[in-house]
Amino acid sequence: MGRLLRGCFQRWRGAARRRDVPRPGTGGVVVSFPETGKRVPDVEAQPAVSAGRSGLSGLLFALALCFLAAPAAAGLEEGKQAYREGNYAQALQEFLPLAEAGDITVQNQVAAMYYTGQGTDQDFDKAAEWFRKAAQGGSPDAQYCLGKLYYYGQGVPQQFPEAAKWLTEAALTGKGGAQYLLAVLYLYGKGVSLNPVKAYFWALLAAQSEDIADEDKTSAIALRDQIQGMLQQKQIVSIQAMVRDWVPRRKP
Repeated sequence: MGRLLRGCFQRWRGAARRRDVPRPGTGGVVVSFPETGKRVPDVEAQPAVSAGRSGLSGLLFALALCFLAAPAAAGLEEGKQAYREGNYAQALQEFLPLAEAGDITVQNQVAAMYYTGQGTDQDFDKAAEWFRKAAQGGSPDAQYCLGKLYYYGQGVPQQFPEAAKWLTEAALTGKGGAQYLLAVLYLYGKGVSLNPVKAYFWALLAAQSEDIADEDKTSAIALRDQIQGMLQQKQIVSIQAMVRDWVPRRKP
């Protein structure tokens, strides 16, 4: 499924909307990396940069492609066929019992349909509800989507600590979009302690990720380069070594 999903992600680009991020304060502490078990000296923060805002529509389209391409269990094919034929209302009715029974893949699909308004009125609250169920079940895609909903305040209150919580879970499995947003949170101290060194760590991973939209990858590369200008050479070398040794958490 992982290879299939990576293939789907190559078939879309996220649409960007720009917004300014407030300027952070300053740091100056020793940074601990639970992801690697290493510690690196922090530096004071520099003037803020802009962070890009990409919608979830492209990601959800990719998830739908993968969902339809995956082998169907008994009782699921009817819903998939209705979806392929554009009968989204019938598809949603077929999917809901399976989602309620705990099928994480179907929960993601139901969440996506509520988010985009396929077969139902657009409902960000219900999208967040179903993404939460799938995220709690261990889906990295749902963890990323839920974290992004908290990041922007769609269907849930805008809460950066909750965004950081779910984005971290997704980032640890290698989700490049989650790694990028997590880098932004660390750079500006939103929901986490302000930490340019950790921001650089996550931005480096996002910039080299294959599991990321083109728009987010471009933004991650720009963010990486800007944070690099804030760090000392010994910090840059140390973090780059950590990234080379980093292994993503195995997906369930």
